[in-house]
Amino acid sequence: MNSDLLQNVNHTRHKKYCLLKYMTVPFRSPPLHHRHQNFWQVPEIAKIIGEFDYNVDVINYDDQKTYLNKKYNLLIDIYPQNNKVYENHLAKDCIKVLYSTGSSPDWQNSQQAARVATLNARRHARLRPKASVQPFGTELTTFDAMFLVGNDFTLSTYGNLSLNVFFIKNSAYLFSEPDLTKKNPNTFLYMATYPQALKGLDLLLDVFSRTQNISLVVAGQYETEKDFCAIYERELYNSPNILPVGVIDVTSSLFNKIRQVASFIVMPSCSEGMSGSVLTAMSAGLIPIVSRECGLSDDEAFLLQDCSLTGIRDTLLAFAQKPLDWIKKESLRTVKTIHSHYTPNHFSQSFRAAMQGLLEGNL
Repeated sequence: MNSDLLQNVNHTRHKKYCLLKYMTVPFRSPPLHHRHQNFWQVPEIAKIIGEFDYNVDVINYDDQKTYLNKKYNLLIDIYPQNNKVYENHLAKDCIKVLYSTGSSPDWQNSQQAARVATLNARRHARLRPKASVQPFGTELTTFDAMFLVGNDFTLSTYGNLSLNVFFIKNSAYLFSEPDLTKKNPNTFLYMATYPQALKGLDLLLDVFSRTQNISLVVAGQYETEKDFCAIYERELYNSPNILPVGVIDVTSSLFNKIRQVASFIVMPSCSEGMSGSVLTAMSAGLIPIVSRECGLSDDEAFLLQDCSLTGIRDTLLAFAQKPLDWIKKESLRTVKTIHSHYTPNHFSQSFRAAMQGLLEGNL
């Protein structure tokens, strides 16, 4: 991302100032809420902060060059490892908040390294971890709180973090009521961003390519990982029961066809906060079979107890035997879970409650 400073995005005249260090693109582009939840969440965060009498400036999380010209009373930072851009521009009584959308950097890095090592041993390959996150240093010792998009398991990856923690609900893109007349219990969807070894696509390709009576639709950014695709070229592109569709627009006719036929979203990820792609698939009526790292509880999703190849295979085969009446009932229950807990309004309510709790604790 480029250096970019958006000043007073709410056009308010308050006495206090907040610096939101996240991303500026959503303020400069047309609404792309279906692309990723942060395209609407970031402007919503800014709007809600304004409700608490702050003028809000926004910069990108990795900005190291923008010149700031004021002292901020509130900082909300998604990437505090990069703090030099604002270190001389915080008021003495500035309230500092870590806004986290994932597991701790140390946890994520170690989990991905282990997954990649296992993949390399299994496939005799030399894949390297991608998107490693710089670990936290001493900067968090000066922070007051963390707003965490996740659940208790996500929080456990941070160890003994001495910050006040406020949980934020992630949100799904909302669809019309699903058509359940064409559901196939044998059809599963994988839909994720990046990187694939962290998300568990390699595990699914190994399982499905050897298990011909179940089918997998693969959606996501896998084509940006040429080395991964080279290792799994045969499984990904030449398996009769695996359909790669690339990055998919969830408002498209193609996705609508997929959601009509596929019964399950499967994601054996090893590190998440609260997976937005899983929530969106659930909103579309797909029943979630996911790892606990995806940020859902066992009353909201079917949690994989074992992300080994055998564990995944046995679990998926068991679900593929479910009768259509069960599939239809669980699909509707899944949609109800989203509408009860993970709508855009739930995100807004949780962020507003976090702000209220934060400021009450710092009066």
